[in-house]
Amino acid sequence: MEVAITKISENGQVVIPSEIRKDAGIKPSTKFIVFNEDGNIMLKPIKKESLREDMLLIEKIRRSEEQIKEGKFVKADTNMGDKEIDDLLMG
Repeated sequence: MEVAITKISENGQVVIPSEIRKDAGIKPSTKFIVFNEDGNIMLKPIKKESLREDMLLIEKIRRSEEQIKEGKFVKADTNMGDKEIDDLLMG
């Protein structure tokens, strides 16, 4: 994992340092989905083949956060597979 420091410009632009871009395979004109969760900003490159899955994941996260705020939760066993956990959480 690469780590670097950057800053925001007067125009609200952030430069992703070259070593991070190279490590992530980010090229000029790459588009991103930008997430803000309690001040933690995350950029995720948009790829046509995974855009639908990304949007579904965002909706699942939103619903999960609402359920947690309402005190609803379930316990998953660490021996469970991904599909079993998904079914448990989304069921």
